Amino acid sequence: MQINKYKTLVAACCLLAMQSQAQLYVESGATLYIESGATVTVQGDLTSNANIQGPGKIQLKGPALQNVNMNGFSVSNMELDNSANAVLTGAAQVTTNFLFTNGRILFGANNLTLGSAATISGASNISYFVTNGAGRLKKSALGNTAFLFPVGNSATSYNPVSITNAGTVDDIAVGSLANVYTNGLTGTAITKEVADASWDISEAVAGGSNLTLTTSWYTADELPGFNRAKSGISNYIPTPGPTQGWDLLNSQVTAASGTGVHPTPYTFTRTGITSTGAFAVGFRPVLSPLLVTPKIFLQASYNGTALMDDKLRTVTVAASGTTDATHGVIPTTEPYSAIGGANFTSSGSGGGETITPGVFGIAASSTANDIVDWVFLQLHDGTTGTVVSSRAALLKRNGDIVETDGVSPVNFAGNAAASYYVSIKHRNHLGIRTAGNLSLAKTTNTAYNFSDNLTKAYNNPAITNNPAMITLAAGVYGLYTGNANSDISVRVTGNASLSDYQRILTTLGSALTVGPTYSASDVNMDGTVRVTGTASLSDYLKILTALGSGLIIVNQHQ
Repeated sequence: MQINKYKTLVAACCLLAMQSQAQLYVESGATLYIESGATVTVQGDLTSNANIQGPGKIQLKGPALQNVNMNGFSVSNMELDNSANAVLTGAAQVTTNFLFTNGRILFGANNLTLGSAATISGASNISYFVTNGAGRLKKSALGNTAFLFPVGNSATSYNPVSITNAGTVDDIAVGSLANVYTNGLTGTAITKEVADASWDISEAVAGGSNLTLTTSWYTADELPGFNRAKSGISNYIPTPGPTQGWDLLNSQVTAASGTGVHPTPYTFTRTGITSTGAFAVGFRPVLSPLLVTPKIFLQASYNGTALMDDKLRTVTVAASGTTDATHGVIPTTEPYSAIGGANFTSSGSGGGETITPGVFGIAASSTANDIVDWVFLQLHDGTTGTVVSSRAALLKRNGDIVETDGVSPVNFAGNAAASYYVSIKHRNHLGIRTAGNLSLAKTTNTAYNFSDNLTKAYNNPAITNNPAMITLAAGVYGLYTGNANSDISVRVTGNASLSDYQRILTTLGSALTVGPTYSASDVNMDGTVRVTGTASLSDYLKILTALGSGLIIVNQHQ
């Protein structure tokens, strides 16, 4: 049916029988008026070059996919009742109500704008707006009444978001994206520890909004490692500077509500949001970053050439006698959660870090960037010294401590930029802490080299028999080895709970050697536990080397 500029369609015309696949075309300057209670059913495509007037309704009820091009013009009421869906091929406005009875409407590059008093009815996990392109669902004059944006990023992914604006009334636009990206709306898709959807939320006039968001997702959206008991809503700040990046703090992390099954999906709510942009639900990948690269050597691995050996990475474990094709005996999940105790208690965003085997980069010859082992880092309040966060990270042969990708600075994610102490611990070495505060930032990495000066580590003045670090070579310092029971001392005397020598014997049992193995009792870190042999082979003799002329090293320098 074509409505030209010389014709007016009134209520009676709404009762005319439509042919199957009938299209509705309204010419520019024409008047189509639909009276109250009347419905114009369209079974084909809808094209309008003028506002469709009157309080009646346009119903999209075709047997196949329908194209809808309102060319930016408005209709009072629109209903979608088409299981084959509809596609916006031009912008549209709805001033009173959009009713979902069946199907989805795909936006492509086009926006659908709802008037200030407009509502949406009937939306569900099978009937919603699909923002599968640049098009967005816009709500005019959104104020202090919650409004649900029933959006999804595909015909199988529904991720609605409810928004309340307690600030200056503004037009708010929302789109759902298929992934969470490293740079908010751009970058690389994050593949773990997030719900696999994000929201692009914008305001017509920048500033003045005060938003409350409730985001929704389902179990199928959760990527590996996602923890719905410990996540939250994060906003990506795109403005270059010290605040750029994802902004979620550990203090904002909580447990999700809901069941993950329609009509009660999992949800998080966040209040007091004053900036728009990309929003995501997750944990570590979308926590506010805090970057540092410490450097330290392990006594057990130091080889005298400003490098450490990486025998745990290259130890032969296969029956054929060949090097393991991935990572020797070093585990791909951090070992410190299993050790536990007061010395290795996870906090903040720490605990359960994992890596892909390729990070270990087995090669014919080792390089300075190859991985030696996992280490355990703690972030301390710069005033009280209280531990506020921890995380496991990777130690390279050159002493640099890096993220689980083997390259990036360590990220104490979820902590605000401020001054902190940083401590480093290892499962069979004694730990250290920075001598003073480090000013850590969100976008700038802070490097700190413990290994070039004894004064870089805090030395407790009450400890007179040993400094915080051991001298490995002239001007080179590192962590004391020999701590087979992962406590705060190295000793060969005492009972089984105190003596590192006794712990090694317990590990050995009736055997003379145990290995290849990844064990704290392997204090010389060659992949084998033994007490016999030369100084380079015997873990017992390695402890004696650490002790020097003393009987015990007690670490109270942290």
